[in-house]
Amino acid sequence: MSQYQSFFINAFGDSSQCEELNHFLRSHVIIRTVENAISTGTQCGIQILVEYKEQNNGTEKQLKQKIDYRASLKTEEQKVLFDKLKAVRLELAKSKNLKAAYLVCKDEHLAVMVQNPNITEEEIKNLPNANNILLKDFAYGLFTGYQKILEENQNQEKLSENKDEASEIPF
Repeated sequence: MSQYQSFFINAFGDSSQCEELNHFLRSHVIIRTVENAISTGTQCGIQILVEYKEQNNGTEKQLKQKIDYRASLKTEEQKVLFDKLKAVRLELAKSKNLKAAYLVCKDEHLAVMVQNPNITEEEIKNLPNANNILLKDFAYGLFTGYQKILEENQNQEKLSENKDEASEIPF
């Protein structure tokens, strides 16, 4: 719901009026302003009508629930892959001196990758909700890192299968 506030700025200078207006404008969400020059025998200046909304100071963000994408994964194997991909993401961020790993991609993107082991580099580049992050720039690094993780997991599975077979051989 919008509200209205009126200000008068005297043409002959009273800096406190300007400071009050500036403070008000910085602390509210301004919808529009209407200015009207006033020149009478006793008054000369600008009348400003401001339509505004109160700033919510981040309460919209606070109302948004944070999603734990790791917890949304179905299998323990997917959760392990997710954790390994987070490490790859962190290394990519460090390699470009980024202050936060989420600038490379979001947890949401890592979860999608883990749920689709056959994902391609092009599909990574086109994942949804990639606003204000560098996903397209880091797609190749994420893709190759993920492929390496998958290969390591396959090799470990083969080793454990070979150990199981070897333990079953009677001597």
